[in-house]
Amino acid sequence: MRGDKRNVVKKIIVSEELSDRISLPDDTGTAILVSGNIEKSIDSILIESDDISLLTLLVIPIDRYDSLYRYLNLTDYSKIFYQILLVGKENTLIERNLDRLYHISDFIDETTLQPKLRFIIEKSFSIIEKHFQNEQKKNWYYAKLIDAQRDQEDLINIGKSLSGEKDMEKLLRLILYLSKKITGADGGSIYLVEEDENGRKRLRFKYSHTFSREIPLEEFVMDMNNKSISGYVAVTGEVLNIPDAYTLDELAPYSFNPYFDRQHSYISRSMLVVPMKNHLNEIIGVIQLINSKEDLTGNKKYENEAFEIKLRSENDFDNFVVTFDERYNSLLEAIAGQAAIAIENNRLINQIQMQFEEFVKASVTAIESRDPATSGHSFRVALICKEMAAAVNKVDEGYLAKYSFSETDIKELEFAALLHDFGKVYIDLNIFKKAKKLYPKDLENLKLRLDYLYRYIELQCFAREMTTIREGLTYNKSFDNILLQLREDKNNKLTRITEIKEQLVKLNEPTVTDLDPESVLSEILDEIGKLECNDTSGHKLDILTDIDRINLKIKRGSLNEQERTEIESHVIETYKFVSKIPWPPEYRNIPEIALRHHEKLDGTGYPDGLNGRESTSLQSRMMAIADIYDALTAQDRPYKKSVPLEKVLVILREESERNKLDPDLVDLFINDRIYERIPAEVTSI
Repeated sequence: MRGDKRNVVKKIIVSEELSDRISLPDDTGTAILVSGNIEKSIDSILIESDDISLLTLLVIPIDRYDSLYRYLNLTDYSKIFYQILLVGKENTLIERNLDRLYHISDFIDETTLQPKLRFIIEKSFSIIEKHFQNEQKKNWYYAKLIDAQRDQEDLINIGKSLSGEKDMEKLLRLILYLSKKITGADGGSIYLVEEDENGRKRLRFKYSHTFSREIPLEEFVMDMNNKSISGYVAVTGEVLNIPDAYTLDELAPYSFNPYFDRQHSYISRSMLVVPMKNHLNEIIGVIQLINSKEDLTGNKKYENEAFEIKLRSENDFDNFVVTFDERYNSLLEAIAGQAAIAIENNRLINQIQMQFEEFVKASVTAIESRDPATSGHSFRVALICKEMAAAVNKVDEGYLAKYSFSETDIKELEFAALLHDFGKVYIDLNIFKKAKKLYPKDLENLKLRLDYLYRYIELQCFAREMTTIREGLTYNKSFDNILLQLREDKNNKLTRITEIKEQLVKLNEPTVTDLDPESVLSEILDEIGKLECNDTSGHKLDILTDIDRINLKIKRGSLNEQERTEIESHVIETYKFVSKIPWPPEYRNIPEIALRHHEKLDGTGYPDGLNGRESTSLQSRMMAIADIYDALTAQDRPYKKSVPLEKVLVILREESERNKLDPDLVDLFINDRIYERIPAEVTSI
């Protein structure tokens, strides 16, 4: 606490009309001012400075009392402390109502001797100084009370503030800022305890700040032992309140290193250093505050000295730096305890979040490993979505200007993107790998049945030839024409079967052609239906099964309606799975975002065919673009080749023009060249 800096002025002010009627002693040690206007004299003294306290004995005629007292009642009581010495005749005093006389030290007449006057003056100033000291003490206690009340309020607010901050760097800054604010400290640092690879505890300097100047500091690690002030506190758990770091006791186990002061022309005098202990009473760090500037005299000129007083010159350190008040020992311990809990909770939250993120990423990797062709898809989609959200934040005009994504919003979008295809774990993997209309095994079986048909027809034709030959030999008839016709018919049938086989293999390709697959297949079925072909048990053999016919009729792609429906169901399965995760409130939209990434603006999407831009969230519409872009540009997949970038951008433009994709997002994706920020090979983020 700094001492009283108020300028105390002691004066005896005598009314001018009494100057020739009484003779005051001149050896009282107090200046005497003869004034023709006492009120004006008092005003001139008080306006010299806001820090003046006037201690005065006012010597006036009794008939001047009423007007002077009225004036004194309008004067700031904290700046003037007075007694009044009345001069007059006794009968004048008798005529007055004594109950209405205040601050009267005595009553004299013009014949009063100097020894008595000296006594009256000494007695009067004794009373005045007593009043002054009482007022100072009252102000001091009042300031302490107000400060304690503020400290209590600050302590409550600190708890609220610390519990709500999840970013570790911001948390450390907040802890130090609030600690300095509440104690009036100019500077401070925070150290955290950590263990090296050998399990040895060390003290890491994490953050420092000084109000008086900008001092850039980098993290460093120091041994945790008794040698340094912060190390001593970290080892022993004691609170150190040091009045002056430069005058430490030579027997103290710790020492002060002035290197920092010399480097930055600073003077670290008073220090308050407290340990941060967690719920297990383990020391996890240290808060070190430097140079209290707090003024508790009751005459405060600053709302908060920590912010407002700047220590620039050596005189500033002499005039403003004081010892930290003892009450801050326990108060800062309470703050350090709250800080330790906040740091531990922060570490725990970050650890849980990190573990959860790694679990999600590991799960996505495991799912995508089922199909190497789609490896990295979910990670790339997530990365694209994050880049798009960051780009949206920079838009300052148009439709997207009203949207803004916080770090939490972007993390929510990232999780939704990572998990958007999670439901595919419930889908038959063969469907994902289906490169052609028929599965390889089904195509192989179809080709075998066609080969069987080929041989069956060939054998039938040979049998007819042999019968014709035998009959010709028996009846000795000419059969050359008949035999030639049979062989020509055989060759035509076998050639056509070979052509049909080639047609079906070509029809199995998932490319879009001008031919109608259904018409081509119907013609082939008519031709095959006219051919006789029985299995080994004598039953008619279906060369094309019902599954073959369904699949070969597919006009676009490789999936039939049933398979496409099953594929589309992955978003429902994703939603069911992701909805079961107990997300915190800030991530509550993840299931819905993932569910809607295949919806289209024109209502042709799935699962619900929602229509209109506002029917789905902006995040889902971002993911729709990211999903299509990656599906088109991904390296060769079983069912398609990768599409050149220029063609992909054309397709995205066309889809937006056809009211399927959000046009503003497509423009942003293309114009900001977001696609250039996505590596071709991404297997994690």
